[in-house]
Amino acid sequence: MISFRNHQKTSIDFDSGLTIIWGKNGSGKTSILEAIHGLSIGKSFKTNNKKELIKDGSERFFLKGVFKSENNNKNTVSFFQDQFGNKKININKKEITKRKELLGLNNVVVFSPEEDEITKGPASERRKYFNRVFSICSPEYLNNLLLYNKTLKQRNFLLKNKNQKRNYLNIWNEALSLFGQKIWSERKKEIEKIRGVFKKTTKSFDGNLNLDIKYKTKTTDKNEIIKELNKNQKTDIKKGFTSFGPHRDDVLFFWENKIIRKHGSQGEHKLFLALLKITEHIYISKKTKKTPVFLIDDIFASLDKERSKKILNFVGEIRGPGNCPPQTIITTTDIVDIEKQKFFNGTRNIKKHQLKQNGTA
Repeated sequence: MISFRNHQKTSIDFDSGLTIIWGKNGSGKTSILEAIHGLSIGKSFKTNNKKELIKDGSERFFLKGVFKSENNNKNTVSFFQDQFGNKKININKKEITKRKELLGLNNVVVFSPEEDEITKGPASERRKYFNRVFSICSPEYLNNLLLYNKTLKQRNFLLKNKNQKRNYLNIWNEALSLFGQKIWSERKKEIEKIRGVFKKTTKSFDGNLNLDIKYKTKTTDKNEIIKELNKNQKTDIKKGFTSFGPHRDDVLFFWENKIIRKHGSQGEHKLFLALLKITEHIYISKKTKKTPVFLIDDIFASLDKERSKKILNFVGEIRGPGNCPPQTIITTTDIVDIEKQKFFNGTRNIKKHQLKQNGTA
């Protein structure tokens, strides 16, 4: 990591089992997880502001990571970005032209306080979450989503601009219904699969918990979608945007038969998100036949100590396609407390890295 966040120049190795990165707040612990996520997904999980990632006084950052799979396949990914937003990503020294080429190569799952909007936030946060998970697992889903969003943008442009010929809307309705049908069809099928994994995960964690995921399915018939788009056309022109389609979906999360976004306590939100993230890890592992790296940021900020301990032990029991526990990287401010509370008893191969205040390991 060069000139990334508060890291001037940092090089770090991780154990194939468990690595704990510890240090005071502001020492750059989360930035290391952010860098791994950037090399895996092509973007930060904390911010869309590109300039925030560059160390003060620098014009650019550079990241490089080596990923080795269970069958010893090795990929080297590098990521350069300057303060103007120009970026370059290389896989094994070959530059890629689109971020989608990176998805699915080196999978990661992040459990971070930054992601609490998934359960607490608006419908768009849940759509974004499921779209990302499904795009990692299915190039076809990703391709249909990109085409749908491109078509939606064109249709909305026509709706907003009175000078444009709105008789072209029929053309965009046709394309939008085609890609919308494909997204709805796959989304319905995959959310039901995730729901099954989530219910099983929840019961394994605590048999007394009653949590659920519900998705109100929409039509997957292309002609029905066109009919609905035509019916809403006057309203859409008035509002200047498309009011019907997969981009308006919501997925509802329930705790004891109540929508958690409206009724959940802080602790319930945190535990639900933790179990959802474990579900995500299991689901991606099954779909891709590759075990994702688990990145757990400041777990004590997300859960109390007893639940943290239970979650981490639960994560340690997960087995991927190679029947190995997932590589897990955890950040914490208090390594002493972790040791005193006897976290990770029986866990072999624990590597510990302390970060100083200037971001050096």
